[in-house]
Amino acid sequence: MAEIKSAFNASCRNCGLQKVCFPTGLVKSDIDRLDQVVDRKPPLKKNQYLFKSGEAFTSLFAIRAGVIKLYSFSEMGEEIIHGFYLPGDVLGVDALASKEHKLNAVAIDNVSVCALPFDQLTDLSLQIPSLNQQIMMVMSKEVNEGRSHSEMLIKRNADQRVAQFIWSMAERYRVRGYVCDEFRLNILHRDVAVHLGLTPETVSRILAKLHSENIVTWKKKEVKIYNEEALRIAAGGVCEEVEGFA
Repeated sequence: MAEIKSAFNASCRNCGLQKVCFPTGLVKSDIDRLDQVVDRKPPLKKNQYLFKSGEAFTSLFAIRAGVIKLYSFSEMGEEIIHGFYLPGDVLGVDALASKEHKLNAVAIDNVSVCALPFDQLTDLSLQIPSLNQQIMMVMSKEVNEGRSHSEMLIKRNADQRVAQFIWSMAERYRVRGYVCDEFRLNILHRDVAVHLGLTPETVSRILAKLHSENIVTWKKKEVKIYNEEALRIAAGGVCEEVEGFA
């Protein structure tokens, strides 16, 4: 079973997530300079917050291990889950304009993050053009994720949403170099339902159907994909949209 290994003390240059985090495309000397501004936070335990709505924005956060849930509440007090962030993902981009976090970021298992103080990061990016490009890419990725999720809710039926969610998570593990057909996923089915605009009962029914068709099982936080092609077809038969969820 593929588990994401922590690398709490690794430098940016030695971190195994270089290909999916900021250092992508940077030369060794640039990575070393970035490493000097990184603040490695103490690990978060399950249900601890990385930041809460209303807190001042000071840093971007790169996840090194674990999973973060990003959510807010509607005017009616209903929870809105904006996404689940894996190692290599960067959080906090949405607060750049207002300089205040509008969303809540909570650990759903043990999490390790690197804080990137934005003022120092901005100064460094002026000296390293490739780093500035990386920051722009992170911002673009955040916009594309929101667009892709909105399109999924409009264009996909319930069965396709659940299948596409599992497919996208598998692809995200694959990009990070982990086994992508059998992995641990600590996300509650209830949270998946909220994220996909479905009821927990509907998600359970669809998962049971996927299991009965020998396509995929997701039980006790363990996901096992038996037929990748059938899962892709169940998700709507498209692969290109998956990157919007990565």
